[in-house]
Amino acid sequence: MVQETQPSAFVSEIFSSAQGEGVNIGRRQLFVRFCECHRRCLYCDTNVERTENLRIELEPGCDQFLDVPNPVGLDRLLDLIEQANRPEFAHDDLFITGGEPLLYADFLEQMLPEACRRLGLPVHLETSSDMPKAFAQITPWVDHVLMDIKLPSVTGEAGTWDEHLEFLKQIISSGTDATIKLVVNADTTQDDLDRAIAILRESGSEFPVILQPMTATLQSDRTPTAKQILGWQSQMAVALGQTVRIIPQTHKMMGLL
Repeated sequence: MVQETQPSAFVSEIFSSAQGEGVNIGRRQLFVRFCECHRRCLYCDTNVERTENLRIELEPGCDQFLDVPNPVGLDRLLDLIEQANRPEFAHDDLFITGGEPLLYADFLEQMLPEACRRLGLPVHLETSSDMPKAFAQITPWVDHVLMDIKLPSVTGEAGTWDEHLEFLKQIISSGTDATIKLVVNADTTQDDLDRAIAILRESGSEFPVILQPMTATLQSDRTPTAKQILGWQSQMAVALGQTVRIIPQTHKMMGLL
């Protein structure tokens, strides 16, 4: 008899913290960060390579970690997440991030139903929103998507406009809640903004739109000027007929993970 191999994944971190991006800033969330990403955005501030160990912060904000060897089996990861969801931390949500967590769609398809059952928390997903087929596998268990529209002039990569549009239409048709985030820097082009506006209008999206000024990294310090970002905010708000918010990465300001 052949023994069935349990699915596993490379996970870099599990920690409890406050959300620092988008409209859910300040919500207490249990973060599960998956390794690996198919993107190489110039502004990325996260190690997206496979790590030797999964780090689990022992107490929120203590910067002390328990190491668990990677890759982590499904049952083991579920147990670790359940143990990290201590009542005194009062988590509002389970936040799945990366890297790009949709690279693990097959794994998440098995993990999320059981995580929802054990934790009883809404599931929030952060994604580059260019893998709509992978998202379709886990849509039933996702309550909110923090989705990027990647601007080529900012990422330094080719555009994925068609994938973003399909992804956004899929979110809308499924009835899933979402926030749209656009990271912008000093090199953001008018053409990229126009393409993003066109996608939002064509999809019929009424989700909140966030302009996130790029946080300077070792790869790039091309942060936008006040004139630039206020101009983009006005332009997008008029074109979309809705409020467009400017929200930086607030967890950086607070010294949070």
